Amino acid sequence: MLAAFADTSMIHAHSSPNIALIKYWGNRNNEWRLPAADSVSMVLDFPTVRVAIELAEKISVQSYDHDGVEKPQSDASIARLEKHYALSKEFLRTIGRDEELPENVSIVIHSGVPPAIGIASSAAVFSCLAEAYGALVKGDALSRKEISILGRLGAGSGARNSFGGYVALENHGEGIGSAYGRQIASEQDWMLHDIILVPDQKEKKVGSTEGHAKAATSPLFAKRLNEIPRRMQECISALETKDFEKLRKVSEEDALEMHRVMQTQTPSLQYLSNATHRIIRDIERLRKSDKLNVLYTMDAGPTVHLICTGDSLAAVVAFAEAQKDCIIFKAKTGGASHLS
Repeated sequence: MLAAFADTSMIHAHSSPNIALIKYWGNRNNEWRLPAADSVSMVLDFPTVRVAIELAEKISVQSYDHDGVEKPQSDASIARLEKHYALSKEFLRTIGRDEELPENVSIVIHSGVPPAIGIASSAAVFSCLAEAYGALVKGDALSRKEISILGRLGAGSGARNSFGGYVALENHGEGIGSAYGRQIASEQDWMLHDIILVPDQKEKKVGSTEGHAKAATSPLFAKRLNEIPRRMQECISALETKDFEKLRKVSEEDALEMHRVMQTQTPSLQYLSNATHRIIRDIERLRKSDKLNVLYTMDAGPTVHLICTGDSLAAVVAFAEAQKDCIIFKAKTGGASHLS
């Protein structure tokens, strides 16, 4: 198999996290990571992930943090990467292109995104890998939709990184390729900022993959699914018209409800910490007193994302820098994952 791909040199790809405005929580198919409902996110420009892949006799993985220190890979992490590659071939088989991927690859990951704290590190990694695997495919280039599907097969929210700006992950049918990203607006259409406050860098004990699989055990889950179409419509309308107040209301409503679902599913997931709740209370007071355009949202972790307009950025940064014992990332609306 290697001989057929002997002219392929190392392939490099680049991506960043995204932050969901309407959250993805729960699957209708866990194997293929088909979401139970649609979602919308803002793609970020920072922190970043880079991957390099090349052909190999057997699959191998090396991973490094932002300081270049190698991070040991657990058996579970390696198994997830191996499964993603197998699922990528499974999808490509449905479009008659599975033979265009080599049997195995070696993977090197350089990530500036702390894992398992609510900054979508998996979405960044697997959207990177989707770009790289797409570059391995011979013949015509894969479409952005197809790259989006490959990203989703590793991390559901990874589907949203294949386009820049503001992206919906939408369901279309039942097969392995039936959920993929669609761009709502580009990063040039509306530039927002995300000041990310990390109060705790301990990796969560229960990851998102396990949490998604148990979402339906919450008595609130069915109600949430019923509300998603309305919220999707409101969120997309707010993005298209640049209505920040409308975006704030629907995003905060959805984030808080997602965490209520998490807290009431079995087993209960308590991702939000006391520091998370304190930051929320303080930012609510500040935006009321100073009339700031800022919203808060949290993915599956204690990290708080403070999304704001440019005219409120200085005040939000000052607020963030005044928080004790928090690591801060400063990001803004970014572009799609890409080869580099």
